[in-house]
Amino acid sequence: MKMLIQFTGLALGLFLGLYPALEKPRPVWWRWTLVAFVTLAIVFALAPRTAGTFADAVLMFRVAGQGTQQHPQQTAQQTIVPVKVRILPETARYDAENNEFSVQMEDFREGAPTAALVRFRGNKPQEFDGAQTLLLNVSRGAADTEFIARGVIAVNPWLTLPFIPQLEERARNLYFHVPMSWVGILAYLMAMVYGYRYLKTQDPMEDIKSSSSAALGTLFTILATLTGMVWAQFNWGVAWNWDPRQTSIFILLLMYFAYFALRQALDNEERRARLSAVYVIFAFFPAVFLVFIMPRIMDGLHPGASSDNNAGPLLSSQPDALNLIKQVIFSLAFGAFTMLYCWMLSLQVRVKKLALQRGQ
Repeated sequence: MKMLIQFTGLALGLFLGLYPALEKPRPVWWRWTLVAFVTLAIVFALAPRTAGTFADAVLMFRVAGQGTQQHPQQTAQQTIVPVKVRILPETARYDAENNEFSVQMEDFREGAPTAALVRFRGNKPQEFDGAQTLLLNVSRGAADTEFIARGVIAVNPWLTLPFIPQLEERARNLYFHVPMSWVGILAYLMAMVYGYRYLKTQDPMEDIKSSSSAALGTLFTILATLTGMVWAQFNWGVAWNWDPRQTSIFILLLMYFAYFALRQALDNEERRARLSAVYVIFAFFPAVFLVFIMPRIMDGLHPGASSDNNAGPLLSSQPDALNLIKQVIFSLAFGAFTMLYCWMLSLQVRVKKLALQRGQ
């Protein structure tokens, strides 16, 4: 089910992207659909607040406690986690002696919500009036079932994104980095298909489509590399450390840079198209190895490495590896970036077709 949701957007984006034909201009409804897809993907990736569970707050407390022993500059601020909770009003109590308001709350953990006691300094917060759910900043108290409220973030939040311990807001990068990576491979696949069609038909338009798709694949791969470097800088402490994933992407880019160098080195158009088609066909198979296999058979920091306990959040069979909200956002992003790729490919094909017709 998870794979179906994720790749529905990719399939829909590819279907709409190739319709109508690449040589034809995109109709108005198509362009508005692209705008809607891109807008929704960006809004859902950046606008909603993140919300975790009481278990996340306990985990952050323990991690920060271990880190404090090694790095004394770490403070309790690192243990604060936003948690979306359901209020159990019948359990509300006010302790006048300690000037403390406490109430039992239940988080929204999938499958098995956790109930815990949450303490507030002072009287009952005014946000409780008419509230059914709250988004709170909390930190672990004296026990794993007791928490201290550090402030109310939102009342009755409609949509929240899952909180990922130690990644937190930086996890939003995933909604751009992963679709860019997949669309880059899709573009290389399409370049191989059009290269094969050129060898079969000797139609110059197929060579134009193949080279244009390879160029866009390289563009999206470079963007995926840059967003991955941002991720690495804030999560691993250095933008580039020759992790197997980074090494494989570097080799992949060198392969396709060599492809463009080959095209520039040949003056005869027919020979250039023929050799380029052969190159782009054979280049795709090591590209698949570099992207999907090599990083998974070697130890590394990137999710899905052999030292990791799953194949990465998108491909993992574990039910809690990626929740429904993230699946939908990824599906939107896949569709948006796929349609964007197809639109850019259509523009390149149409421009080069005009240049080819003028040259004749």
